[in-house]
Amino acid sequence: MKKGGFLKRPRSITQKPFTPKTLKPKNTRKLIRRYHVLLKNKSIILKKLNWDKDFQLGKWEKIYKKGFDNANEQLFKLDGLNEAQLVEKLGEIDGEIEKNGGLEVYQIASTQGQSNKRGSDSSKKLIEWIEKFDLKDPTALEIGCLSPENVISTCGIFKSITRIDLHSQHPLIQQQDFMERPLPTSNNDKFNLISCSLVVNFVDSPQGRGEMLKRMTEFLLPQAYLFFVLPLPCIENSRYFNNERMLSIMESLGFVQLNHHNSTKLAYWLFQWTKPMKKRTFKKVELNKGSNKNNFCIVLE
Repeated sequence: MKKGGFLKRPRSITQKPFTPKTLKPKNTRKLIRRYHVLLKNKSIILKKLNWDKDFQLGKWEKIYKKGFDNANEQLFKLDGLNEAQLVEKLGEIDGEIEKNGGLEVYQIASTQGQSNKRGSDSSKKLIEWIEKFDLKDPTALEIGCLSPENVISTCGIFKSITRIDLHSQHPLIQQQDFMERPLPTSNNDKFNLISCSLVVNFVDSPQGRGEMLKRMTEFLLPQAYLFFVLPLPCIENSRYFNNERMLSIMESLGFVQLNHHNSTKLAYWLFQWTKPMKKRTFKKVELNKGSNKNNFCIVLE
């Protein structure tokens, strides 16, 4: 399939595609926003079809391929569609993601967003907060690591750092889905700190986001820390979520907030895990009215 979109892929004389390492700032922002939209609508379609993320097409293969081959950027109207139309829309979404370069290109955009030239490395805020503590040879797990050269890796505070990402771009980053990472069998497999920056917002359902937060507690040593970052609109412009709801959820999981900071685009927290989880439920409830609000939410069941 011919590829284009945000990132052109020139070819060498051997006809092997190069992977470009830069995007224009405007394209970077557009790509990240569009990727969010595509993933959100894909999640809605899979839920309507009652399919999981590892779906098998079977009899729907031709309809899916039709959508995939005809993919183009569009507004999504999913209400009232029958099963065949939903499958075709699913193909269109996957086709657009593929034409734009897939997850690899999104990660290039995200890495550039953390560069000194175009934004900042979110782990700078973590080190600003954590270096004030007297930590003895701490270990860290970085979920969604994009570069082994960020501040958390170069600060010299941590005895060891385990870096994982769904689509590793570097040999020092293990390619792994955190939700499939084996649970610790002893404290030797747990960490003094987990860094989770701009990851949970990409989980495709509110329930999945809650499950990810719960699972993090399984990997923390007693009194360990969690550095957590979300896009600011998830907190300040959502119908179903705000900072108060965030703190209530984290308190129910056994966390105490130590630091909080909002930049122009991001919300940062540093939590400490101090006690066992409480069995509390947080459903999707409208908290803020407004036609311009987004639908970001975290649900605990």
